[in-house]
Amino acid sequence: DLEQALAATPRKHVCVLVTEWGKPFSVDGFSGFMRDSIKAAGITDLTCRPHGLRKTLGRLLADAGCSAHDIMAALGHKTLAEAERYTREADRKRGGKRAVVALNEHRANKSPQTTPKRLGKIAKSEGKTTS
Repeated sequence: DLEQALAATPRKHVCVLVTEWGKPFSVDGFSGFMRDSIKAAGITDLTCRPHGLRKTLGRLLADAGCSAHDIMAALGHKTLAEAERYTREADRKRGGKRAVVALNEHRANKSPQTTPKRLGKIAKSEGKTTS
């Protein structure tokens, strides 16, 4: 829906939301614009703030597999470190899932070294010393 709305909206700037003069918002200007828009939408939740929406988008992009560079471009970050905040947790989640899948695949392709009947039993040759 958003993609269709954006495609139908004429733009003269790379930024989607611009001031009434067609220029990018300043940080404070955008916060004011969003604050006014949130109130106009009837949202009374005081925790709904522009930065929270931006952070949510960053996390959604990271969970979708976007790179830190992609997130940096989408959110307008100036440094890669800012965008990497969003990818760290998503990378850990994906890495954990990949690790479990890899272990399961590895285990499925190998026969165990010890049969279940032998688990915990000492082999006859163990513990004996030769003189």
